[in-house]
Amino acid sequence: MTTELFHPAVTAWLEAAFAAATPTQLQAWPAIKSGRDVLIAAPTGSGKTLAAFMSALDTLVQTGLNSPLPDKTTVLYISPLKALSNDIQRNLELPLRGIREQLRNRGEADVAIRTWVRTGDTTQTERAAMRKLAPHITITTPESLYILLGSESGRDMLRSVRTVIVDEIHALANSKRGSHLALSLERL
Repeated sequence: MTTELFHPAVTAWLEAAFAAATPTQLQAWPAIKSGRDVLIAAPTGSGKTLAAFMSALDTLVQTGLNSPLPDKTTVLYISPLKALSNDIQRNLELPLRGIREQLRNRGEADVAIRTWVRTGDTTQTERAAMRKLAPHITITTPESLYILLGSESGRDMLRSVRTVIVDEIHALANSKRGSHLALSLERL
């Protein structure tokens, strides 16, 4: 593992969860941590999603250890598939729980990172809850991103985004949805 890149609790979770980092992760993590824009093109099962998320999770953990995490969205994940959005949220729970456990084992402060899925199925009640307590990570679709950018509360929430992860970009790139997403990203 590339242990010097991440907080020791993040590294401990990675080492407990996986035998080794994938070549994709080993190449992506230093580039992402350096703040560069990164395009990850690799086969299914090569750890692309974890490669994309780990630096953002590490930044949230380190920020939360220095002071309470602000109630702001700093990570935006966009998927062309609504079903994938819910899967990503579920899949994030494992590292988030594991990292919190590693922090406890090390005697460090707890860092609770909130996630939220915003799609066309999001209820008014859920939207109201998000406005009261913003998630740190928002998971959405291109169309829901457009809707968020069209509302004052959505723009307020997205104003603090520092990391954008676009998954399955090949499914969008050469279509009207891809052009629409590019405009939304530029607006963001």
